[in-house]
Amino acid sequence: MKVLKTIFIVIGVLILIPIIAFSGILIYDSYYESKFMNVEIPENMMFEKPNEELGYLNIDLLEQDKLEITGSGYFGYNFYMWHKPTEKGEIYIKAIELTQNIQLSEPKLQNRTKNKITELSNNYVLYEGESVIYEGTFEQFYPVRFEMWFKAKETGKERKLAEKKYLIDGWDR
Repeated sequence: MKVLKTIFIVIGVLILIPIIAFSGILIYDSYYESKFMNVEIPENMMFEKPNEELGYLNIDLLEQDKLEITGSGYFGYNFYMWHKPTEKGEIYIKAIELTQNIQLSEPKLQNRTKNKITELSNNYVLYEGESVIYEGTFEQFYPVRFEMWFKAKETGKERKLAEKKYLIDGWDR
């Protein structure tokens, strides 16, 4: 009888552990996502939502690094980065939620937008990337600062090249 009782206890514990772990993950995920719902957008800051597609830009007239973002939380975001490559390295995007200063979708966003610069040029070159922003949910907009970064191959030093602020929504899974 004691052996049977021990077997039932072990089976019960083995069943409860995954249920408790899964419940904990759901509770944490809900708590984390709630940070991005009903965010109060500061009145003194003006934000635009990304366009669905990139409008006409004359690359030949660019005189500085530029960043444009298109898309939505539902389909994901496209990142267009113009940079004059004067040294070898990598160019990529970081995103920071502005009211709570939280870096978003790290490191996935950086990896999905990373472009290696192997050829140097005196002209601006268009680099592209795409990714979803995992934080938040559809139609719940919050302010984000997207930053275009460069990491030098020789020194490994990072420097911010450009930034742009938008109201975005996240991706429901």
